[in-house]
Amino acid sequence: MTQVRIREVVGTLQAVDSESLLSPQIMERIVAAVLQATQGAQRDEAARQRDTRIGAACCQGGGEHGGKP
Repeated sequence: MTQVRIREVVGTLQAVDSESLLSPQIMERIVAAVLQATQGAQRDEAARQRDTRIGAACCQGGGEHGGKP
């Protein structure tokens, strides 16, 4: 199984008229789902950056495991 992460999506939506295929309620659901997915991706990225940061708190001095002997 392959996982794919899409970091940015650019799209264009053209509202035609009241007879279009997407009702305002469906459009709201789509927008909410996209926002939720975007926020999740941002949380994942922030967690990844925290997890891969060089110089973790335990190595910066002070605390139980850091500092000078």
